[in-house]
Amino acid sequence: MPRIIRFGMVGVMATGVHVSVAWSVFNWLVRDATIANVAAFVVANIVSFLMQTLWSFSSRPSVARFSRFAIVSAAGFLAAATIPWVCGRQAIWLPTVAVVVCIPALSYVLHARWTYRVA
Repeated sequence: MPRIIRFGMVGVMATGVHVSVAWSVFNWLVRDATIANVAAFVVANIVSFLMQTLWSFSSRPSVARFSRFAIVSAAGFLAAATIPWVCGRQAIWLPTVAVVVCIPALSYVLHARWTYRVA
């Protein structure tokens, strides 16, 4: 199976983890969406790192690799926050489509070229 397909599958799975954790934290621990989503982001990012490292890129986890992974995740978060500002914040479809297309593509390229240094 091509790496990019595995990468996408892990992304979908990590999104499911995020939604599940956010919902669980919000409904069972604290009724605060910000806290629930921060907790969910942390859990989903760790799951994503382990699955991308071990399965998508067939690499070994390390602190240095996790640091690069976290930087790419932060860059994706900043891009996702910036894209609606660039596209215009009044309409929802254009910025949403731009985020859904651009963030995974940007993440894949940065992970392949920097986090995992794949030729």
